[in-house]
Amino acid sequence: MVGVFKMVEQNKVDKNLSSISKKIDEVYAESKEKGQHAKKDVVLFFSFDLVNSTSYKTVNYFGWAQVLNLIFKELREEVLNKIKGAEMWRVLGDEAIFIVKIRDEDELREYVNKIFRIMILMIYKIKKGEFFKKDSDNFKLSRLQNILSLKSSCWIADVSDVGDVSNEEILQEKADNIFERYKSQEGYEIFEFLGNDIDTGFRVATQTQDGCMALSFELAYLISLKTESLSYLHIITYKKLKGVWKEKLYPIIWYHDPKAYLDLYQKEIQFDENFAFDAYGESELIREYYDNRDPKNVGEVIRDKRMYVDPFYAFSKIIQDRGLSDKIERLQQVIKEAVIDSTKYIDMESMQVHCVAVCFKIDDNGEIKILVAKRRENRKKFAGQWEFGCAKAVLNKTIAQKIKEEYKEDFNVDIAPVLDTTRNIQEPIPIALYQVEHSSDGEKKDKGIIMLAQIKGEFLIDEFKQTDKHEKVKWIEEKDLKNIDRDYQQTIPDFKQTLETAFKKIKDLQQEGVI
Repeated sequence: MVGVFKMVEQNKVDKNLSSISKKIDEVYAESKEKGQHAKKDVVLFFSFDLVNSTSYKTVNYFGWAQVLNLIFKELREEVLNKIKGAEMWRVLGDEAIFIVKIRDEDELREYVNKIFRIMILMIYKIKKGEFFKKDSDNFKLSRLQNILSLKSSCWIADVSDVGDVSNEEILQEKADNIFERYKSQEGYEIFEFLGNDIDTGFRVATQTQDGCMALSFELAYLISLKTESLSYLHIITYKKLKGVWKEKLYPIIWYHDPKAYLDLYQKEIQFDENFAFDAYGESELIREYYDNRDPKNVGEVIRDKRMYVDPFYAFSKIIQDRGLSDKIERLQQVIKEAVIDSTKYIDMESMQVHCVAVCFKIDDNGEIKILVAKRRENRKKFAGQWEFGCAKAVLNKTIAQKIKEEYKEDFNVDIAPVLDTTRNIQEPIPIALYQVEHSSDGEKKDKGIIMLAQIKGEFLIDEFKQTDKHEKVKWIEEKDLKNIDRDYQQTIPDFKQTLETAFKKIKDLQQEGVI
């Protein structure tokens, strides 16, 4: 009878999933016709929280700041290197929270597994003292104390980007969760995610412990749709979380991939094996995990054992009883609609000042030649287009110093910028100004200055070697301008006008005796 019941339940679930899939397609087509006002994405939130950091700070009164800074720096680099498009949202005390947009459900499963593996790797490095020199006091103390560790959590939210909070029309749209940005003062922006699922995520984050990773229910369900991922999900217990599901019981779910330990420990570590030998007595969550699976225990909140040991059954039952089908459909729909782009939620970059040097030489016949370079085809901006090279201004160097350094690095050419010698602070004379798109945000513009620089010594075109930035270089003379559109079809904006301006300015400077 049990087998028949399971078969009937399975058929019901399959029919429900088929119906959900069909409805998603219908809603997706309808939304395309209507269009959307506020941009929506399913966003994966994930956090790493240092375990026992307070105790560590107390014991290591003078050295804790350096240690924690090294750990968070390494953690951020691991995340940004391994999870494409991830951004750090904020750091709250000893917890770092990241976000990444989700473009398909396979990507969702991939990222969750990578987050778990990053946690395992960081714990391994902390325990081995790999953040410190082996002869340092911090190394000796960290190995001796064995205090610090990590725990993590992940959750998802259907987020509507409402942009500037002053946009009242967009703010009036229906949205479960929103992303907003506003200026606290000139030049400073605050970025905030708000909504029920964001709050739920922070509640879920409190339901994990050293070496473990908790997932929100919706996230766990979506990744459970692949059999292998389902085996990585463990229902620990059920709890009432403040403000979540009207404070009805919520499943506490942990993710564990035994294969994640292979590279570090040369063996798989099963879920139960990851617990400390005294975990039952020290951890309320671990105690509930074992008690809920004890056939002799009659004190558990839920009497149906399958709600603990059979995630597939439990998830299907929860979706039905909590009325979550519409929410799951909406999440899958938004993922299906997702447009692949490289825009960021948290754009903390300052405006950049681009410094273009139009490099020229005057040959033995008095002819002016200007050096131009073709950008590599793999460049994110202006791929394969002809340009003049570019440097970026920095705080601790003059513009003249910076362009000399970068052009030497990019082209192995020695240049002397044409300076305004009439001023006490001698910097290059601008011949034009321009604007260029900042990162991938079309609304924000970096500023650019175009100047002249004379090539010093010999520069042989034939000896130029392809670099990460440019694939080849050429000389352009003034007589070439009449055929410039034909011979150089792919160019940066105002390429021809810049050449014309440069030739004229160089001749004027010759007449004035400046060059």
